[in-house]
Amino acid sequence: MSRTLTARGERTRQRLIDAAEVVFGRQGFLETKITDITAEAGSANGSFYNYFDSKEDIFSVVISRVNERMREQLDDRLGPGATPRERIEHATGQYVRAYRTNAQMVALLEQVSSVTPEFKAARIETRRRYTARNERSIRRWQEAGLMDASLPPRYAAEALASMVSNFCYMWFTMEADFEEDLAIHTLSRMWANSLGLEGFDDEPGGGVPSGSSSAGLG
Repeated sequence: MSRTLTARGERTRQRLIDAAEVVFGRQGFLETKITDITAEAGSANGSFYNYFDSKEDIFSVVISRVNERMREQLDDRLGPGATPRERIEHATGQYVRAYRTNAQMVALLEQVSSVTPEFKAARIETRRRYTARNERSIRRWQEAGLMDASLPPRYAAEALASMVSNFCYMWFTMEADFEEDLAIHTLSRMWANSLGLEGFDDEPGGGVPSGSSSAGLG
């Protein structure tokens, strides 16, 4: 619901959002109660409903904030002279670092979206936005004769996004032990190889620094 807030009201609302992110990250969505959020925020229980309709409502706001944070972290693109290989590695590094920063909430959204239709739709839309950017890049590179033209761009973008995002899930959520530079180099090289690019540097860190399939390569 739309609400017009005073400056003090907006500060209280933001404090509740900050508290909700902490509590959701600590307890998960299902185990979190509205009273847990208000206690973390130092607010009266009844005040919650001045700003939000439900636990789902504030969770949606928290996830939107996380998505915006990740968009900002992924928006630093290379200039027009960069090669596809450079763009892939740059984008992969950005995605890895953005995922690391927001891993707790990204993993929670994955869990909640599997049981809650409205969050499933939000998860699909977020994924679609990033894979669409990758699909456009793949089409451009194919049209320029830089990579395997037989690959369906949409399928390739989805498959590569799954590779990188699942790798990061296992790395940051399941606490697998990987070294960052080597992981980024490996993911980037697999991206490039699978698309038919040649001449990728053999040494980790020997080309450009970062990137991801979900990050967007355009």
